[in-house]
Amino acid sequence: MIRHAGSADDPALAPFRYRERQLNTRLHRRGERDDARFVAEGDLVVGRAIAAGHVPDVILCDPSLVDVLVSTHGGVLESTDIVTAGEDVRRDATGLAVALGVVGLFPKLRVSPLDDVIATSPRILVLSQVDNPTNVGAIVRSAAAFGFTGLVLDSETSDPFARRALRVAMGTTFAMQITRVDDLRVALDALHAAGHTSCSLTPAPDAVDLDDVSLPNDKVALLLGSERDGLPGNVMAASSMKVRIPMHPGVDSLNVAAAAAVACYGLTRRNG
Repeated sequence: MIRHAGSADDPALAPFRYRERQLNTRLHRRGERDDARFVAEGDLVVGRAIAAGHVPDVILCDPSLVDVLVSTHGGVLESTDIVTAGEDVRRDATGLAVALGVVGLFPKLRVSPLDDVIATSPRILVLSQVDNPTNVGAIVRSAAAFGFTGLVLDSETSDPFARRALRVAMGTTFAMQITRVDDLRVALDALHAAGHTSCSLTPAPDAVDLDDVSLPNDKVALLLGSERDGLPGNVMAASSMKVRIPMHPGVDSLNVAAAAAVACYGLTRRNG
């Protein structure tokens, strides 16, 4: 159905104003409810979501883009409520400074089982306590660029389907197999059993320089921790090796998203 909204108070637009904790409750985040949702912002991200098999419940768009949407995505949008609105209404409804031409509200699928991620992803990224969605989005975008297709998250890491994370990742999130685990040590045991070499990124001087890493096969898991504390000691100790990015004297670390990009490139450039 296609209709026009003359006001941001239209009930169909309410979810576009929600913050992450309003959109998905604690029960959703625990996996105790299966009606979680996510918001995709911009025509590129919405298009990649649809291409990956996600069917939107509602699309808010500029009236001039309706024909393009329908012609591009065809029957996929048959059950979607397409709401058109002017620039001011779209800005008010989404809370964005720029009124994007297309914004979509989608049902969120459950995360994949850990075993499925390991079985289908030779290159896997493991995140511990990375709680900034901007960093998570940037990490996902870099990981996808270098062929990492699996993403293992601990309970403290931000949701890669958060609005800002998806926007920063430019929709590359939809190409990832994603799982969330309570205990990263258990995940590491499963990764090692499947033949993955786990590399914990750290600035520690006793770590192996990234340029000197040699992997026995193409199965690698790159572990990154929070910017403040890094990876938990027990997780780092359980990994196959500690890896560091050589830096200029006097500089001890990079932003975690920048470090992820360098490490993903370094691990695949010579070991791909």
